[in-house]
Amino acid sequence: MSFKKTITTTIALGLLTASVLSTNVVSAATSSEAQEAITANKNATNDLLKQIESANTEVIGLDQKISTNASKIADQEAAITKANNQIESLSGQITDAQKEVSKRTVVLKKQLVTLQEKSGDAVSGNVYVDFLLNSNDLSDLVSRSFTINKLNQASKEALDDVNSAKAKLSGLKTEQENTKASLVATKTDLEKQKANLESLKSEADQKQTALSQKINDNKDELTALQADFDKASTEEADAAAKKAADDANNAKKDTPQPTSIDTPSDNKGGTSVFGGSGKVAGNSAGNSYAWGQCTWYVKSVAPWAGNNWGNGAQWGASAAAAGFTVNHIPAAGAIVSFAGGQMVGSWAAAGTYGHVAYVQSYDAAAGTITITQGGMGFSNPAGPNTQTISNAGAFTYIHN
Repeated sequence: MSFKKTITTTIALGLLTASVLSTNVVSAATSSEAQEAITANKNATNDLLKQIESANTEVIGLDQKISTNASKIADQEAAITKANNQIESLSGQITDAQKEVSKRTVVLKKQLVTLQEKSGDAVSGNVYVDFLLNSNDLSDLVSRSFTINKLNQASKEALDDVNSAKAKLSGLKTEQENTKASLVATKTDLEKQKANLESLKSEADQKQTALSQKINDNKDELTALQADFDKASTEEADAAAKKAADDANNAKKDTPQPTSIDTPSDNKGGTSVFGGSGKVAGNSAGNSYAWGQCTWYVKSVAPWAGNNWGNGAQWGASAAAAGFTVNHIPAAGAIVSFAGGQMVGSWAAAGTYGHVAYVQSYDAAAGTITITQGGMGFSNPAGPNTQTISNAGAFTYIHN
C-alpha cells in the first residue's frame, strides 16, 4: 500500500496557500518582532514536518506488516480448507473400509457356520467332517484339508488387510486433524497480530491528523504575522524616508544651493510617499558597490541610481532624499527595495541589509512584478536572476 505519499505533498501545498481563517493568531508591533515571530513559526513548522515524516514512515511500515499478515492469514485459510478436504476424503475412505470389514466379517462367519452345519444325510452329521470323510484316498483327504485351510486363511488375510487399511486411514485422519488444529491456532494468532497492527496504525493516523492540524494553525498564524511584518515594514520605511527627507530639506536650508539642478524631464511625477522634489543622485558615475551584491547588479542596470545609497533596505530613503519619486506604485523600469526580513516571493531579504532588484514588468491584473536581481545567494551573483513575485503593492519603488 502507498499511504501517505500524498500526505506530505498535501501539507506542503497547504503551506503555500494562505487561509482566510485565523485561529490563535499572535500580532507584532514592529518589523523585528514580526520577523522573530515568523522565524519561530517556521522553525516550529519544520519540526512538525519532521514529526509527520516520521509518523508517515511508521504508517507505511505498519501497512506493509498488515499486508504481509493478511497474506499469511489467507495462506493459513487455504491450508485449513485443504486439510478439511483431506479429512473429509479420509473419512469417506474409512467409512468404505468399515463397510468392507463388515462384509468380509459376515462372509467369514458364514463360512465358519457352514462348516459347522449338520446334515441329516452326512455320516457324522457335520459338513466339514463329512467333507473330509468322503475323501477317496489319503491324497484326496490331504487335498481336501489343504483346500479348507486355504479358504479359511484367505478369508482371514482379506479381513486382516481391510482392518489394516482401516487403521492406516484412521491414522492419516488423526494426523490431518492435528494439522488442521495447528493451522487454526496459527490463524488465530495471526488474526490477533492483525488486530494489534490495525490498532497501531489507527494511532499513527491520529498522530498524523493532529500534526497536520498544528501545521494548519501555524499557517494561519504565519499569514497574520506576514501581514503584520509588511505593515510594520512599510510604516518604518515611510518614517525613515520622511526623516531622511526632512533632514535633507533642513540641510538644504543651511547649504548654498547650486545655480542649476539637473531635473530630467522624464520624471514620472507620481505622488511620492517619501517626498522628493528634484533628482540629486549625487555621485552616480560608475559602480562603487561590491561585485556580486544586489546593489551592484541594480546599479549596473539602472546607472541613474546613486553610488552612496547604502544597503538595499536604505535605498528608498536615500533615493527620496536625493529627490527621486519613491512610493508603493509598481512600474516597469523602477527599482524595488525590500526591507530587512521582508519576503521576496518564497524567501526573505537579509534582516540587516534588505534587498533591491530591478522591475522588468508589472502585471496589474495579477498584482505581480517580474524582477531581475543579483546577490551572493544566487548561482549567478552578477545576475540577472529572474523571479516573479506577488503582493506587488507591499514593496517600495524608486522611479527615475
